[in-house]
Amino acid sequence: MTLAWRTYLVVLAGALSWCGAILLAPILAVLPEPFAAVGNAMYGVFSPVCHQIEERSLEVLGLPLAVCARCTAVYGGFLAGVLLYPLVRSVAHPVYPPRWTAALAVFPMLVDVVMGWTGIHPVSGATRLATGAFFGLIVPFVVLPALGEAVQEFVASHRRPFPQSQKGLSDA
Repeated sequence: MTLAWRTYLVVLAGALSWCGAILLAPILAVLPEPFAAVGNAMYGVFSPVCHQIEERSLEVLGLPLAVCARCTAVYGGFLAGVLLYPLVRSVAHPVYPPRWTAALAVFPMLVDVVMGWTGIHPVSGATRLATGAFFGLIVPFVVLPALGEAVQEFVASHRRPFPQSQKGLSDA
């Protein structure tokens, strides 16, 4: 297996784990101890990355997911994009999208947030989900080629061949 595919699989495993933890937190929280404690701790893990406002969150078993609806859509969209990536792009020979792709991906979400802040248009759960999922779906097509290249450069820079000029004890 090539380094590019191993990098891809690590990202996929991370995205699956992250999204799984978002869904698992409320499920564990309703179970008896010690599962409930683990579920509640998982909410704490996600608190630095999301406001976790209950009214803006999807629910499972009557409890909010570990992140709000927009964050859930971003992470779910990211997972979907990672899963789709090898079907539309080569993992072994990545192609960088145009630089404006990232701006295009974040633009609808930014407009949604600004329109909500200014009161021009009410932000709804549907707009949060749609704009978050769109952003999340596009991000892997920007991140995976860059990450793959960075990992290859890192590995190449840490493969140091033995210098030819130095003689070991057996060459003395």
